[in-house]
Amino acid sequence: MIKAQMSMEYIIKILILLVLVVTIIALIIKFSDDIKRMVKDLFPEKNDYDFPQRFEKSSFSAGEISAYVESCYSTMSSLPEDEQSDEVCYILQAENGFTITQDDLINKLSAELKGKTQIITDFSKGIIKIQYQDVENNISVRD
Repeated sequence: MIKAQMSMEYIIKILILLVLVVTIIALIIKFSDDIKRMVKDLFPEKNDYDFPQRFEKSSFSAGEISAYVESCYSTMSSLPEDEQSDEVCYILQAENGFTITQDDLINKLSAELKGKTQIITDFSKGIIKIQYQDVENNISVRD
């Protein structure tokens, strides 16, 4: 009888332990997204870019502006998709105004970016913003 009681106690202890393990596993699965988010908040990732960057010069050439467009596109498109966002990369301020046209800038861009760059400025103001747009993976140049 004592052996039967001891084996019964042993089975009950194993069942309690099994229920406890199943409960813990179910809680971890249920709240896994929250756990991931909490761990990510504890160890935030540092971005490799520091945008927006502001540059002031007396004037900018079409080649210089196209280099900024290329840099913005390559930096933002190289990030994982979930880290990409609409971001103003560069703010360029020309003290003497811009002396280029939309065609000048388009001609200086690489073949890949010619179709992905929207120029929404006539360069009449002394400042432009180069912005990455995540939805279409485009670059816009605007006042």
